[in-house]
Amino acid sequence: MQAWSGFYATIAAAAATLLGLLFVAISINAESLGPGHEDSRRLAEQGFQNYFAVLLVALVAIFPGMSLETLGVVAISVTIVASIWVLIRFWQSLRDARQFKGRVSSVRRHAVSVLGFAMLIYSAFRMRFGDPGEAAPYIFASALIVLVSSATLSSWELLLGISRFHRPR
Repeated sequence: MQAWSGFYATIAAAAATLLGLLFVAISINAESLGPGHEDSRRLAEQGFQNYFAVLLVALVAIFPGMSLETLGVVAISVTIVASIWVLIRFWQSLRDARQFKGRVSSVRRHAVSVLGFAMLIYSAFRMRFGDPGEAAPYIFASALIVLVSSATLSSWELLLGISRFHRPR
């Protein structure tokens, strides 16, 4: 895993920075997440969760002497718990969407997160229990990129919603 340390350090720094910026944006605009703004709250949760999962996994990946098998075990532990919450939030969004367009938007938005967590779990299981081969570390790294991208898109959608909330009437 030492060959990947630069990648994991970079993606951890990016996730931490974006997580901090999202925290600041939410803190400044907390009223836009209050009652009646469940969609905004779910977008914030999705962004926070994805950034935080990437941060945790990337930090663990740069531990000195970390083997693929050990990284697989840790990643499985972190991502299974996070994946359960992703699926719950996905179901809640579909259930609460009032119109077809809202459901399509929810599926589109959450599908990328679900894909990222599925890739992470798949590659972690391959690193831990299967033949890691050459593909598992690449799938693992790609999963982190997918999760950061998903979180960034959710955060952008949240910021657009906040701007509509604050638009003069």
